[in-house]
Amino acid sequence: MSLIELPAEILLQIFDHVGSSYFRSDLSRLRVCKRWNGLAHIVCFREACITTKMLRRMASSPYAESSLREMEILDLNLEGFGTVRPGTVLDPKDSSWNYVPDQSSLQRRTMELNDDLVHLATIIKQSRKLRTLRIKAIKPSNPVFEIRETYLFPSTLRALLLSTSNLTALELDLYGTRPEPEGHPHHGDDGHVCPMIGALLPTLQRLRLRVRTICADALKPPRDFPGPLPLRVLLVDFVLTEELANEKSRFTARCGGPGRFVRLAQVVRGVVLSRARALLPHMSAPKMVRILTRTFSGDEIQGINVLTGKNIKVKKDAEWDGDSEVMMD
Repeated sequence: MSLIELPAEILLQIFDHVGSSYFRSDLSRLRVCKRWNGLAHIVCFREACITTKMLRRMASSPYAESSLREMEILDLNLEGFGTVRPGTVLDPKDSSWNYVPDQSSLQRRTMELNDDLVHLATIIKQSRKLRTLRIKAIKPSNPVFEIRETYLFPSTLRALLLSTSNLTALELDLYGTRPEPEGHPHHGDDGHVCPMIGALLPTLQRLRLRVRTICADALKPPRDFPGPLPLRVLLVDFVLTEELANEKSRFTARCGGPGRFVRLAQVVRGVVLSRARALLPHMSAPKMVRILTRTFSGDEIQGINVLTGKNIKVKKDAEWDGDSEVMMD
């Protein structure tokens, strides 16, 4: 019996073992025959990794929507755009894809990125199989460019989060962007993402947040949810600039709409930590609950293990849920 004559369920197990990356690295591997293509297509697009550069091409592709309907895992790896620093002569050979010549182009590219993500959200909404969503927004390190940090709009994040209903894992790694609302800096509750995160708690098993600002609404499940929560892993990692870390005793940062503030002095021992402690009894089988804080240039991440109440430190390059060391008080 040839490989293609195997029962469909066995072929799918073989394709699962090979992995979606095998097919995505060379799409010609899908085109063996009609039966092969149908089964391999399911595995190929079960896990999607999309970059800022790919989003533009997807927006004009007639196949994007149908290809992503079987998606179970979505990784969004986003980067901002930059203009050349004044007085810098750009090497003609430098063809960086996220370079823009002027401020008007910068605004246009930023709007295009958010429009493309909102379009992606409409596709995600049709994918009933999506269970894992990871969004990573980084700040490119390039001394030649001035990088815009406010390239991901909160309303765009809201659209992405509202497009999901059955997530079991959510990871928002947003340290590379400062998500200000579009237009006026006080854009109202459209800029408040935290309640959207809290609304997903009834299905989440893993929640990992690396952010600059957040409030307790992110850890508040819907009032009508009877519980218990399936949440097993909860990690909140605050990233502070050196300036804010030095002034954290008095600095406040806006979280969402007008009047929503979180004091950076309360990052570890304040409202977010209190909310995590209040959430703990409602978690059916908690495995890890950590509230952490770090600086951009610091070598250590410090925080609290909410399960034990111990102060901990984690190496900067360690995995979010990696081993930690207990700090002696």
